[in-house]
Amino acid sequence: MVIRPLTEALQKVAIEELNEDPKRIEADLADFKNWIEQQPHLKARTTDQFLIAFLRGCKYSLEKAKLKFDNYYALKEKYPDFLKRPNLDDDKFRKLLKMGIIVYLPKPLTESGPRVVLVRNGAYDPSEFSFSEVAQYRQLIQDITLMEDDVAVVGGLVFIMDFADVSAAHLFQASPGSMRKVSQYSEQAIPLRIKASHFINTPSGFEPVFNLIKPIMPEKIQNRMFVHGSKREELYKIIPKEILPQEYGGLNGSLQDLIDKWEQKILSYADYFKEDENYGVDESLRIKEAEVSSTKSTDLGLVGSFRKLVVD
Repeated sequence: MVIRPLTEALQKVAIEELNEDPKRIEADLADFKNWIEQQPHLKARTTDQFLIAFLRGCKYSLEKAKLKFDNYYALKEKYPDFLKRPNLDDDKFRKLLKMGIIVYLPKPLTESGPRVVLVRNGAYDPSEFSFSEVAQYRQLIQDITLMEDDVAVVGGLVFIMDFADVSAAHLFQASPGSMRKVSQYSEQAIPLRIKASHFINTPSGFEPVFNLIKPIMPEKIQNRMFVHGSKREELYKIIPKEILPQEYGGLNGSLQDLIDKWEQKILSYADYFKEDENYGVDESLRIKEAEVSSTKSTDLGLVGSFRKLVVD
């Protein structure tokens, strides 16, 4: 078993909120790998650190973990325009990297999380970059987070959605169909728990679009959305200045330094993302329910025996 040990604060959260039993981790990972090996349609990454992100993100309901894990690969095949790997050597993508549209802030709210994520929705030119290209960029950051950010995986995420410089062209890109695909992937395939989303610097036309998109989101996500507009002091009551970069009235370094660090981090994962091209699903090989006897299956034909969830 090769996983990073958690800090004392994070381990406490993992045990109390995610149902993690440190004595069972090795056995749970072995069961998870055994199930993956039994799926002829699925060729997947099976490193311990990658797999435990799914176990933790699903609170050790292994039935849920295997479903989310299958979706992680199946939806990439279904929505390649949004989820395919961009070419990291492409000049256009390099330009996108330098814009810092999404920045995971280095300091969490507490020792046990959650991680704060700044999303600068107006940081790119919609006449130059499509919504799908930005979505591809976002998935790269999520994948890196699954591999190396225990605070985010265990403690969850809090988003600051900044709408400064957002134009009508930006809003028109976020069509209900596009948002539905991204929402489906985030909810059904990514084992990261969203604790809250805070909307700041929202434009005058934001409310109608927000009300149109909000019902698409899962109910639990809707209940964690908060609109602050230009009331920065309201945000500071929830996310202290010590966590935010200077450009947001904070005390935690400059935004440009964070953008530069994330640019280099993404580029350092070039081999990792290249290796991902070897993984995926072949739906023609998926085990169908009718082919399975004496086992429980789901609508994706997933089979296997797993430890049941104790507390969800």
